[in-house]
Amino acid sequence: MVDEGPADNVSPRQKTTPMIVSAARWLFFLLGVIWLAFGISSIARFSDNSGSVPSAVLWIIAILMFVNALLLFWIGWGIGRGNRIYFYFGLLILAGNIFLTFTDEFGIFDLVTLIINIVLLILLIAGHSKFLEN
Repeated sequence: MVDEGPADNVSPRQKTTPMIVSAARWLFFLLGVIWLAFGISSIARFSDNSGSVPSAVLWIIAILMFVNALLLFWIGWGIGRGNRIYFYFGLLILAGNIFLTFTDEFGIFDLVTLIINIVLLILLIAGHSKFLEN
């Protein structure tokens, strides 16, 4: 008999997560934290509004930032579980965030999130088989 090593006795739950999947999870979490901070910052600046923008619009923008953060956290939690919904929804959210980055004024924070979004999109596309395996 040939000893095939300890890998044969590892249950599916004990398998290690591929590094590309872990990196993607942490980048989704990082983006979620960034958008959460943007939402909090947006609400904190409501008092600085001189009435040039209706407060309802400011609230809608802040809520959309929080929704984006929650979606990024949800995808970060679920990515790599072998469920295609997290992978494809992650691609969709990243594509939307990349597109929306260019629809407004472009500053340093936009550049930072754009770089993270693009790196994450490349990780998902390059390692798609790792995200879709059970």
